[in-house]
Amino acid sequence: MPARRTRDSAALALALALVAAAPQAQAVDFVLTDVGTTPMSAQQYAGFQAAANFWSSRLTDKVTVYINISFSDLGANVLGSTTTDRTTIDYSALRSRLTTDARSATDFSAVSHLQTGPALSFLATQGDLTTRLDNDGSVNNTKLVLTTANAKALGLTTVNNAGTPDARISFANAFANSFAYSRVNGQVPGNKTDFITVAEHEIGHALGFVSGVDDIDFCIDNSAQCGLSNTVGRFENAPWYTPLDLFRYSAPGVLNVAVGGSPYFSVDGGATSIQPFSTGSFHGNGWQASHFGTQATTLMRPFVSAGQSYDATAADLIALDAIGWDVSAAAVPEPKVYALLLSGLAAIGWLRRRR
Repeated sequence: MPARRTRDSAALALALALVAAAPQAQAVDFVLTDVGTTPMSAQQYAGFQAAANFWSSRLTDKVTVYINISFSDLGANVLGSTTTDRTTIDYSALRSRLTTDARSATDFSAVSHLQTGPALSFLATQGDLTTRLDNDGSVNNTKLVLTTANAKALGLTTVNNAGTPDARISFANAFANSFAYSRVNGQVPGNKTDFITVAEHEIGHALGFVSGVDDIDFCIDNSAQCGLSNTVGRFENAPWYTPLDLFRYSAPGVLNVAVGGSPYFSVDGGATSIQPFSTGSFHGNGWQASHFGTQATTLMRPFVSAGQSYDATAADLIALDAIGWDVSAAAVPEPKVYALLLSGLAAIGWLRRRR
């Protein structure tokens, strides 16, 4: 069996490399509205527009995403914050839409490894912080939540106007003077935080790089604030998890949306670990679960260091692709590099299983 999984993953890598040659057109259109009490400067707005333009150059879905932007007071050490409008969908309906929307080899692998039937089975954290296999067909097994921007990519919503923004992104007033709002030859000064990188990251959350594990992590200790009882089954009767959580594994064939642990992102049923996930601010590794882990420099890791400037990596783009966005062929790295990336990860995953 391990050898078979390795061959499957290598085939996936080859298919992903080949699909890079497919021509695509169109682009996501972002409408940015400054709603701050103090308007952004021209330089600040231009930086945000550059971040939106980056995503427009990478995603080819013909949709419009509305985002309210501002500078405001945020928590200590928080550079940016995103809140999103969300909608609920039956798991079976979402699986159907992901299948219909499939364009790339990433899509085809992702949907072919989704669980069948109307209800999901996964490892989940309970109200008493224990973890168990949850396969009882409750609401949390049959319904998911997704950002309205993600829903647009899948053709699931017709709400499309500036009065109903898909996301609200705020940047910290306290760090306004610490940002570099433009890049010089792709770089920023060593003592500045790249505003464009942070803005691209926050837009990534708006597009759907979010996990319901964060809500569970918070509500474990805040039942009253979350409107929940203190019973062990308090998380059963509401939808919590997101399309990204459909690709959160802890072992081949083991979907894992528990707080903590060692989950990773996979589009082939857990056989290949593309990137580790973070596991929760309160009961995990100290970083929100709606991020990749901290080990590698990806756009969707939970922090940006001063002097660093970068855009979405292959792993970030694969994640957006898997949850329903169409990634431009021009955004994919050289086919040979892409194939080596995924086949190398497949080999590492196989070695771990063999040991």
